[in-house]
Amino acid sequence: MNQFDRAGEWLIVLPDHAESTTIAHRIGPAPRRVDHPSGRPWLIGNWDPADFRLGEAGPTKIATLGFCSAGSARLTEIAARTADVSALDDARHRLSGCFHLLASVHGTTRAQGTLSGLRKLVHARVGGVTVAATRADALAALTGAGVDERRLLLRLLLSEVALHTVNSPLWKGIQAVDEDSCVVLDPAGGVRVSRRWSPPLDVLPLREAADRLRVALSDAVQARADSGLTLTSDLSGGLDSTTLCFLLAQARPGPLTTLTTLATDVGDDDPHWADLAAGHLPGVRRVMAAFADLPTPYEDILQPGPAGEEPFPGVEDRTMYRALAALMSAEGSQAHLSGDGGDEVLPGGSTGVFDILRTRPLTALSYLRGYRALEHWTWQDVVRMGLEQRRPYPAWLADRARRVVASPLDDQDERASALLQLPPWATPDAVASVRDLLVEESARARQHGHNWTAHHTIWGIRLCASLVRGTVPLYAAEGIRLTSPYLDDAVIDACMAARAHERRTPWAYKPLLREAMRGIVPDLSLSRSTKAEGSNLEHAGIRRNVQHLDELCADSRLAALGLVDGERLRSVCTGFQLRLFTPYALSTTFSCERWLRDLENPGGTPVPSGPTTVEALP
Repeated sequence: MNQFDRAGEWLIVLPDHAESTTIAHRIGPAPRRVDHPSGRPWLIGNWDPADFRLGEAGPTKIATLGFCSAGSARLTEIAARTADVSALDDARHRLSGCFHLLASVHGTTRAQGTLSGLRKLVHARVGGVTVAATRADALAALTGAGVDERRLLLRLLLSEVALHTVNSPLWKGIQAVDEDSCVVLDPAGGVRVSRRWSPPLDVLPLREAADRLRVALSDAVQARADSGLTLTSDLSGGLDSTTLCFLLAQARPGPLTTLTTLATDVGDDDPHWADLAAGHLPGVRRVMAAFADLPTPYEDILQPGPAGEEPFPGVEDRTMYRALAALMSAEGSQAHLSGDGGDEVLPGGSTGVFDILRTRPLTALSYLRGYRALEHWTWQDVVRMGLEQRRPYPAWLADRARRVVASPLDDQDERASALLQLPPWATPDAVASVRDLLVEESARARQHGHNWTAHHTIWGIRLCASLVRGTVPLYAAEGIRLTSPYLDDAVIDACMAARAHERRTPWAYKPLLREAMRGIVPDLSLSRSTKAEGSNLEHAGIRRNVQHLDELCADSRLAALGLVDGERLRSVCTGFQLRLFTPYALSTTFSCERWLRDLENPGGTPVPSGPTTVEALP
């Protein structure tokens, strides 16, 4: 197996079984290895020692990979009290941060990631035993698996993305560990996936929920501050990143370096609010990045790069993230805090109003009037969404799966807006393949949480985490750990416990965070009720780099597989037929196209011993 470069953290988890020694030999020399208490290989991979902590007591070892509030001494104490892997359910709730939790207890192995999927896990059978890993491509290198083109098609879905597809592996035979579960490898080589978390009931009054959020978010930032790394933070002017800056200043007094990207258009008031916040941060050092000085979307789309385990969502902004990472690296940053996840975790979705309708009908009717104005809902939209949410998710998915369409990308087409959609350049065979796959999977799908508010919140969180996860290697290439405290388990749990009608309302902006941060963030910053929007940058990038996109269309790997009509895709790009959802459709398509090309030249990522196999649709 080829080793990853520095930007490619990976870890393989082996059971306490004799076959693990053979598998370790197949993996070959790796930068890091930790053995079970028995002496057999347990953890093999590539990670920075600063991100890894280990505690050991007798027949038990417990490790974390990532930002964690527990050091080795604390993990050793937990190990001494752990006689069974199930005991770690409680231990995880007492730890803050974003990390993989790994354990070997009396020959039984347990591993888990994070609720958001930012740190994820997969598993597969290798040599007669089950092996887990933090990356699907690392496991595919052991099994010799090729890309599953049907699952790749799911990454092209445009609207109402089926929740279970967000983080599903794209390699044949590789299974995901649900984000709310852990994987247990027994000494005989078997596997068990167990639920470790369920969304809390949303019953806490605003003030009580805000108290929980204040503690959870403060602890999340403190876990980063205690790492000893040089920390920097976004200061976009938005409430989410502004909150992180003030919490970081509280957790680690002293000069703070922040990153602010300047206005994208005349209606963008982010810099104004960033300036106001900076005035209350003593000794702040500000890095200002004007969008005019940054690379445009799709500028590097022809440039090969490490493929990674999956397409990078938002590939059009890959070059911008690299430029911003380089700026912060020049400032000495070793870890950079991002406000990503705040929009998804704090309010939940506006469609949660239909759950409120069942318990607080008068409040819900008032909210519906507000959301109709804010979201431009018609009464037909209201009736449709209300009826849909009377069904559980598996039934909803089965119905939608049978009616997957190739989208007209027109927000005025009411027929298509109520359906699962692929881009208009998806081939008829591709549409049929997605229908069949989703119908199959609807039989084993499950709803997350007790209502649609919880389900949609988790969907949004995991979708956001997939973007952050794709961006992490771009910052890592500059020696920076990109980290998003809003996506920590404890923060998610605290937000989802708040009463839905107080957590999100059309009459106030992020009331839960504003209540939680009173006395920490200046009142003036908490009073902000606007949010910037940057779609004009995407349109400009498409126009400026149309020749790059045309070149990808001319020799499209997706077209060669029978997944898209290359000429139809080219006509949309070069004809500037840019409707409301066109930029997003192009982004998902070219993300997959770039990934397939990069798999042909892996550049340091693990690949099977033979060429990567991707089969065309029959």
